[in-house]
Amino acid sequence: PQQALEAFDHFLAAQPDHAEALAKKAESLEKLGRLNEALACCDQAIGKNEGLTMAWLQKGGLLNKLNRHAEAIDCFEQALLAQEKKAKVS
Repeated sequence: PQQALEAFDHFLAAQPDHAEALAKKAESLEKLGRLNEALACCDQAIGKNEGLTMAWLQKGGLLNKLNRHAEAIDCFEQALLAQEKKAKVS
């Protein structure tokens, strides 16, 4: 996870608005036990792309680990809504 984190940092230095890379960086941070940083990264990803299902799912999982269950459920609902919107567009 540390090497992946470094790769994402390098990539994001050139493309800071890449929401998917931010969500993947959050995953690496989570694996390193840096949950609050991972949560902030998810928020950044969602801020760049509200329809990014993986960011909502990642955030929900993190909130669940942090025993913030009501907030986690809200994130999972947002993930479902984002997925439904994608299905309607397709």
